[in-house]
Amino acid sequence: MNTQKLFLFIAIFLTVFLLWDKWELTQSIDENGNVITQTQIVGTSSTTEISDVPAPSDVPAAELSISDESTPTISEPSNNSAFTTVVTDLLTLQISHKGGTIISALLNEYPETLNSEERFELLRSSPGSIFHAQSGLIPAEKMPTHQDEFTSERQEYVLQGNNELIVPLKWTDNNGVTVTKNFHFKPNSYVVEVDYLIENNSSADQVVSSYTQLAHGTPQQSGGFLTGMQNFNGGAVYNDEEVFEKIDFEDFDSSPKISSVGGWAAIIQHYFFSAWIPNDKETHTYSTKSSRDKYLLTTVNPSSRIASGSSATIGKNQLYIGPKEHVRLEKLAPGLDKTVDYGFLFIVAKPLSVFLHWIYSFVQNWAISIILVTLAIKLAFYKLSEKSFRSMAGMKKLAPRLQKIKETYEGDKQKIGQKTMELYRTEKINPAAGCLPILVQIPVFISIYWVLIEMVELRQTPFLYLPDLAAKDPYFILPLIMGASMWFQQKLNPPPADPIQARIMQMLPIVFTVFFLWFPSGLVLYWVTNNILSIAQQVYINKKING
Repeated sequence: MNTQKLFLFIAIFLTVFLLWDKWELTQSIDENGNVITQTQIVGTSSTTEISDVPAPSDVPAAELSISDESTPTISEPSNNSAFTTVVTDLLTLQISHKGGTIISALLNEYPETLNSEERFELLRSSPGSIFHAQSGLIPAEKMPTHQDEFTSERQEYVLQGNNELIVPLKWTDNNGVTVTKNFHFKPNSYVVEVDYLIENNSSADQVVSSYTQLAHGTPQQSGGFLTGMQNFNGGAVYNDEEVFEKIDFEDFDSSPKISSVGGWAAIIQHYFFSAWIPNDKETHTYSTKSSRDKYLLTTVNPSSRIASGSSATIGKNQLYIGPKEHVRLEKLAPGLDKTVDYGFLFIVAKPLSVFLHWIYSFVQNWAISIILVTLAIKLAFYKLSEKSFRSMAGMKKLAPRLQKIKETYEGDKQKIGQKTMELYRTEKINPAAGCLPILVQIPVFISIYWVLIEMVELRQTPFLYLPDLAAKDPYFILPLIMGASMWFQQKLNPPPADPIQARIMQMLPIVFTVFFLWFPSGLVLYWVTNNILSIAQQVYINKKING
């Protein structure tokens, strides 16, 4: 295979890939989703676990209406507030007294935009962009759901030191049943644990099941080139067979129910997500549905019987509200790292991500880590690249003789082909030798692409003059360097014999420079480093061949 044709093929492949990525993700829906997860039932001597799991239809419909009374701003709480504010080192939450629904979650360490004083709001109650974490008990006619009113002793709770913070909300009916819904917070954690203390002072046993769900309003359409580079946005379920299933919002009504021991359910968006993580020893039912402007991903847990005159704590669920930080997801729950969308080359991208984080643990600089990973990849493929570069250098050396053959036997394609192959055999040059090494490296490039655009650690991380490695270069310096390095690399190779191919090849540095103007600067840094290392390797090999 002619090496220049191979480069042309790769360029077309990458161009099609980038255009496909742009098209598909522009068609996808924005960062919204709905999840309902499981709860863990912790029985006491006064409770009996019942293996039957209630149907998802038993869960009351979600209400996502907004009013000034139910959602005042966090900064201006009043004595008549219908919510309780909880502040930890990582989270600032609003817990509505209606159902104990978390109606707002600010991530304290993640600004909304670069240099902004506003923090990123993952769960929210903004008009047109609602995302709530709901939970409750069923049967609805006897137990409090996410639609019933609770009371709170305090308007605000603040996590102090290394102590666990418990925020209780209470509900009481007229038949002697009291429910305390407890929210547990720990330092340096994005996890909120929710459980229920049920005191059954009624004259009858109570059969109770807990449920959780994430509810979202109408998803917003993605827009813009950078938004098109975001990964999957929607629902996801992970089951006991280690199957990770993505669920598009438009498929919420057609997605089947899933029964699983353990597992989790999440709503995923670029960089951040929220997930309910249940008891991994119990069977839970996951389901999705939508109704007009509401999308729900629900989990219903097994029932427990609470004897008359006794009490029990049931429905322990973990709610994760936070970023896709590599070190946290590895420790929290099996399979939760799959929320980081590495595309269809997960098996390649995941090890690259682990390696990149490992290097960062030593150098503590993400840009330097990207450069070192690029260097490591080049070293790993050195022998393959050397074979490719030697083939190209040999072809360049033979270019004048090949041109002479074409001029001598002009019009006789058969004779030209015969003499060309004889020359290759005499000089021991294989024009196809450069194909395999480059083809092998294409999956690595695609994988590093997904790794870098999905890394929340790069978000708003500066390097030299770059304010944000996850955003475009504001001065377009890196893309221009990339284009120049690509042009220089072409000059080291023999030009294509076909004049049309030659013109196309000359245009590729310009085309790719335009593409890369809007790419995250961390990804452009990888490409520039790779080009510079390739140029250095090829110059070295050319000198050895040419003496």
